[in-house]
Amino acid sequence: MPHIVTIAALKGGAGKTTVATTLAASLHAAGHRVLVVDADPQGTALRWAAVAAEAGRAEGVPPVVAMTAAALRTDVARVGAAYDVVVVDGPPRLGAEQRAALLVAHLALLPVVPGGADVWALADTLAVLDEARALRPDLKAAIVANRVDARTAFGRALRAALAELPVATLKASLGQRVAFAEALTAGAGVVTYARGSTAAKEAAALVREVLKVLGA
Repeated sequence: MPHIVTIAALKGGAGKTTVATTLAASLHAAGHRVLVVDADPQGTALRWAAVAAEAGRAEGVPPVVAMTAAALRTDVARVGAAYDVVVVDGPPRLGAEQRAALLVAHLALLPVVPGGADVWALADTLAVLDEARALRPDLKAAIVANRVDARTAFGRALRAALAELPVATLKASLGQRVAFAEALTAGAGVVTYARGSTAAKEAAALVREVLKVLGA
């Protein structure tokens, strides 16, 4: 059975799909068998894979499929059986797809970007997470700091604010780097698009920590 990782955020702008595609492509580049499930009606992950195919980069990114809430509940384990990890890009709002994406997951990653409104919005996501954990007590969860510069006072303040929350924050984070946006737009993973860059190193660190949390 694959490890299922859901990227969940109820507020747009947290970089949810960037985290999902970065994690998935980095796992893929490291030799893991990965499937991406696009449960976001915007279909950004599907478009990412389509751009990869158009650019002749299809082998450099994992396959992406779309799933409804019903399909997530009934089919994701079966469809993902041939893979080591399934990364679910959840919708940016509360609804059946978000609940289903959390209920099938082994690990929920909650991206957050610097800013009071974004940190406050985590409260809504954490409330939905609590609902899912009432049905799935073994559901693991962690916050991922995205578009953050840990060297700045603002970055340190974000870390301090996240430390007060009941869900742990991963040590690995993704910085405010244009390479992440460029890789997504180009239909690529940052570890191959910007090989050896700081962004690629951050993505690799995220993979290592996620695998450790999963026990994989």
